[in-house]
Amino acid sequence: MVRTARFDADAFVSAATALVAAGGPDAATLTAIAARVGAPTGSVYHRFPSRAAILAAAWLKAHAAFSARIRPLLEQGAGRAAALALVGWARAEPEAAALLLLHDTESVLADPPPPAQLQAVRDEQQALDRSFSTYMSLVAPTAAGDPAAVARARFRLFDGPIALLRPTLGRPGGVPPYVDDLVAELFAAEFEKVAA
Repeated sequence: MVRTARFDADAFVSAATALVAAGGPDAATLTAIAARVGAPTGSVYHRFPSRAAILAAAWLKAHAAFSARIRPLLEQGAGRAAALALVGWARAEPEAAALLLLHDTESVLADPPPPAQLQAVRDEQQALDRSFSTYMSLVAPTAAGDPAAVARARFRLFDGPIALLRPTLGRPGGVPPYVDDLVAELFAAEFEKVAA
């Protein structure tokens, strides 16, 4: 008779995400991850070769969900919609948002994951960079080489919304509605007028 796995990989990834969201990367020890799942610590090794591999899997899952919401809108030149989608994603997936937005990639992946995962992290980041470049070429083709214009666009799309989200992540009640209003206000002026 074949024994089925009692604890699947996704349960460990979800546990790691929740632990990082609540206490930072150092909180996601193998013991804490296993305890959150209700599994023996040794069972983690049946799914992942190391703690670094679990954290990389958590980062990749969170970033892929974030990217799936944002990239198609960027590639259509819909910056306001993309920034608001970032807020919507953070509201819908608060633990994943806390992992990505409260902790830089270097701290989550302080211990290097296996090479294939490290390459997957780079691929995720590069795909988002390409979508941003597409956005710039659509909305302000003459400003794409202007560092100030690029910085303004990054602020409107990413830095501003993330700065507004950070203090709300993990709070009771989640991301308040006023965050959407403030993010929308970042796009009150036409990008081309600001970038020109």
